Amino acid sequence: MKLVKKNQKLHNPDSPLLIGELKEGDVVKEVKELSYIDAQVRLI
Repeated sequence: MKLVKKNQKLHNPDSPLLIGELKEGDVVKEVKELSYIDAQVRLI
């Protein structure tokens, strides 16, 4: 529970990140994430 409260304090609503902010030296990489929703079998 302590970790949750600590992370809540790091939240910045103006940041593109969910928790915290980018710092000097941080590297952001874009990765291709496949969706498994499209691969679901549908019953018609």
